Amino acid sequence: MLNNNFTKPYFTRIIFVAILVTSINISAYEYKVPPSSSTSGSVPYISDQAMEECVMVYNDAIRLKDKIDTIQVDRYSQQSVDNYNNKVNRHSNMTNKFNRDCAGKQSYSAWKAAQKLNNR
Repeated sequence: MLNNNFTKPYFTRIIFVAILVTSINISAYEYKVPPSSSTSGSVPYISDQAMEECVMVYNDAIRLKDKIDTIQVDRYSQQSVDNYNNKVNRHSNMTNKFNRDCAGKQSYSAWKAAQKLNNR
């Protein structure tokens, strides 16, 4: 039987390291500015707060698409197929939201919104 005085601190250190590594991986993601096209006409403006949400939706959709591209679907498992379809539907909803609320619009600074998200 192991001595609890040894295993407890050791186990606590392992948990701490696991949390630290997980938080580093989460914060390592860098938000990117959505692509925009320059136009000579009038382009509708949205608030910087709305643009921040647009940057989040754009980047979340990219990450979800990357995840979808790596999924191995077991065609004999309804749960596997449903899981894949749910992710595809979620991605489609994100894309539709971005196209409806963000595409073709500009704010004072999309770059500024991405930097704010990266500094969180």
